[in-house]
Amino acid sequence: MPSQLPGVRPHRTPISPHSMCTTILLLALSASFSPANGQAFGRALLVAGDQVLVGEADHGRVPGTVWGYRSTDGEWELGGRLQGPDAQTNDRFGTSLAQIGDLLFVGAGSGENAVVHIYRIGEIWHDGAAPLQTLSVDGSTGLGAMLAGAGDELLAVARSPDGASQLTSFRSGVDGVWSQVATMALPSDRVTLAADGAVLAIGLPGVDAGQVLIHTRGGNGEWSVAATLDGAALAEPERGFGRTVAVHGGSVVVGGRSGAYEYSQVDGEWVLAGGWPQVADADGDLAVESASTITLGAHIALLGYPSADFGMGAATVLADGGDGWAFSTHLIADHAPLPRVVGGEAPCEEGMADLYACNGIDLIAFLPREEIGAARGSRLNDVWGWQDPETGREYALIGRMDGTSFVEVTDPLNPRYLGNLAPTEGSNPSTWRDIKVYGSYAFVVADNAGDHGMQVFELTQLNAVARPHEFAATALYSEIGSVHNIAINEETGFAYLIGSSSGGETCGGGSHIVNIRDPLHPTFAGCFAHPNTGRRGTGGSHDAHCVVYRGPDQDYSDREICVNSNETALSVADLTDKERPVAIAAAEYAGVVYAHQGWFADDHRYFYSNDELDELGGEVSATRTLVWDLQDLDDPMLVREYMSPTRATDHNLYVLGDHLYMSNNRSGLRVLDIADRENPVEIGYFDTTPWGPDEPGFDGTWSVYPYLESGTLLLSSRREGIFLVRLREPAPS
Repeated sequence: MPSQLPGVRPHRTPISPHSMCTTILLLALSASFSPANGQAFGRALLVAGDQVLVGEADHGRVPGTVWGYRSTDGEWELGGRLQGPDAQTNDRFGTSLAQIGDLLFVGAGSGENAVVHIYRIGEIWHDGAAPLQTLSVDGSTGLGAMLAGAGDELLAVARSPDGASQLTSFRSGVDGVWSQVATMALPSDRVTLAADGAVLAIGLPGVDAGQVLIHTRGGNGEWSVAATLDGAALAEPERGFGRTVAVHGGSVVVGGRSGAYEYSQVDGEWVLAGGWPQVADADGDLAVESASTITLGAHIALLGYPSADFGMGAATVLADGGDGWAFSTHLIADHAPLPRVVGGEAPCEEGMADLYACNGIDLIAFLPREEIGAARGSRLNDVWGWQDPETGREYALIGRMDGTSFVEVTDPLNPRYLGNLAPTEGSNPSTWRDIKVYGSYAFVVADNAGDHGMQVFELTQLNAVARPHEFAATALYSEIGSVHNIAINEETGFAYLIGSSSGGETCGGGSHIVNIRDPLHPTFAGCFAHPNTGRRGTGGSHDAHCVVYRGPDQDYSDREICVNSNETALSVADLTDKERPVAIAAAEYAGVVYAHQGWFADDHRYFYSNDELDELGGEVSATRTLVWDLQDLDDPMLVREYMSPTRATDHNLYVLGDHLYMSNNRSGLRVLDIADRENPVEIGYFDTTPWGPDEPGFDGTWSVYPYLESGTLLLSSRREGIFLVRLREPAPS
């Protein structure tokens, strides 16, 4: 197969023999990433004659796509790609696939907007291919989350108006128009579905150890249960039995947590024919027990891994040439990264800087995530910065799901990737990796990462790097495992590990306090958790800003004050004495959904915070920033709710002088003038996502770092990469 073919990565590795049946097999592994984060290539699979079709419904950067591959003399090649009639990001086109005769059925959308499009298979790869018909059911939601073709009948899983799961069937009339003909209540909200001819298998992985109901269709066209397969009846009882089902010819294949099993009909009874073996590819064994969808054809079947490569997904083709299973090829859908911008800035002119919408902010440079150490599918998260006080050189420290990137930005027109700090050995990839700096050391934590701890990295070694390098942590603090955020008070030399969830003293999810004055030998200093705050009431916190307080409240002058964003409230605390922390005040506010993060103004009187989920939760109609007056720390006063021109979900914000820098996911960087502290005014923006509307959701800009002396602003954007931008000086009035 030509190596330059887009979207296809070939391997040819012989694997262990198998004589159970003579098909090519494709298994779909369960996705562990949300639609907003993953791509899920391989979740929907179909064998259509000599074609293999793979759905990619969840990509946040491009519209949903159905990819088609054909094999010629054993070589698999990309034959075409199909997108929906109103192709747009997050349209969920390709959520499910089914075939009846020469018709292709494609599930799209979600919730009340879910539909099924009908195409003629011979026309799907034509430019501008349009559906022959679109099916929907009034009052139902989620139509087409799963589809199956059974003879002349299309079966689709949906939810009825009362929320119950149901199977809806469609047939074509004499006029060729498909319409709903029947519904059947399903016994569980968790179901899987497969059909072939007059056999229908419905998996119920959540019922006891898991069951599969095998239905057959009688002469009257109605389905009735012919057999019940039970995971508890296996020699080794199976959990999650039925999480995947496939039907072809006289066989039903059922997947569970420990393996997959084939059943055949013998004298009218469905009996276990055997278990499916592991099948090795070039990289090791295929985890059959992780399968979430099995799709079989007469001579072709597919194996999809929608959770592979951080949710981008992949598919594998196996073939039986008569002497056992053989690995044929590995399929992926790769999308070209955004073009790098180096060597010359792109000024913001007429609302655009290169590909990016803007106002008053110029693009200095951009490096896509693929060029700064990210593995396929790995997305970026936090960004922080550091300037060497001896050399003046400036650096960006960028979190990724799979590590930490270091980029020199001393020459902002030509940023230079220096290398990668891998996560702590044995820890898990993490959506949340947070980085802060004390002196010449970076401190890195990760959440849901197992035994990651706090990595300490000596930053001065970056000065000597000539080419990209794999770095090792200089030291490791292991008295805590998973940590969501880290705040550092550089004036006092204490780190606050916030939202700890495992691996040691979690401090109720509040602050696990560490003395880092000797950076290579951090020591535990105490706990703080504000009682009766946080979703569990244990003082669980998401983030904090800690300062030596020099604001107007003389009662706390020169005390170490932390303002914590505690999910349900803002928490003000005196943490001067780490062994005897004092909760000063908890401030709630109307419409709170998730108090997320905030930052003091330089005068320590005003504090600016955000709520990460109020836009998604429908509590507000626009991106909301909360302005607090803390002239009396015992009685925080909410004095203003600033509403942005967009509805995007807000994330991290920081204050420098009279400017507030907000990273607002899909609407990018927003800069406010806060010279009048209670009346912010937007003076610039830069959108890092040149697709889709600025709506609530978790794509785009994660964070901004505004504190480099050069004035270069660092933006980390999840799927995109690292942006270097500059705020223009306002024109003289």
